[in-house]
Amino acid sequence: MIKVGIIDSDEHSRVNIKRILIENCLDGQPVPIDILFNSASSMLPMGSHPLRPDVIILDIQHQDATIIEKVSKMYPETEIIVLTQLADVKTVRRAFRNGAVSYVLKDTCLQYLFHAIIITLNQGSFVSPTINRALIEQAFSSKKYEDMLTARELQIANGIVEGLSYKLIAQQYHISLDTVRIYIKRVYRKLKINSKGELIAQLSA
Repeated sequence: MIKVGIIDSDEHSRVNIKRILIENCLDGQPVPIDILFNSASSMLPMGSHPLRPDVIILDIQHQDATIIEKVSKMYPETEIIVLTQLADVKTVRRAFRNGAVSYVLKDTCLQYLFHAIIITLNQGSFVSPTINRALIEQAFSSKKYEDMLTARELQIANGIVEGLSYKLIAQQYHISLDTVRIYIKRVYRKLKINSKGELIAQLSA
């Protein structure tokens, strides 16, 4: 028996998810699934469900950005699968950082949801192919910048992208503020940019 929780603000989507899971089968054999909750909100009180879900299907659209982290704290041993229409790489990376282990797009991979659950529960990760492609392209783009910048310049640039102040970057790498500023000027010159915003946009693309 696979115990599943569903959190999705779209009622039509919740109905579809439940139908797909009830109709599931593996190698032609039905696999019993128990839907523990099917909710529009992540505001589920601790201990309200005596059985811990094995997996939670979670849509992050129209939800607070920290919803994954909140759900993860509420059910620390439960696997979280994001099922959403949000396909931008920044959102995907943030979802993984906050505790999701699989990322499924409703538009293209909803029919593979049951398989995503099986893969996830077997210590794997299911990521929609278009998301995988976007992550690969981002990695390729990042390598281009890695080739252009020295190791130290890349460290400083990544510090900026992560939201660190010049002071914190200086402390982290045991260098002076003036040295940080010199490196930043070099990075701007090599990337042909003029601002922190452009740097973040290029390295986070």
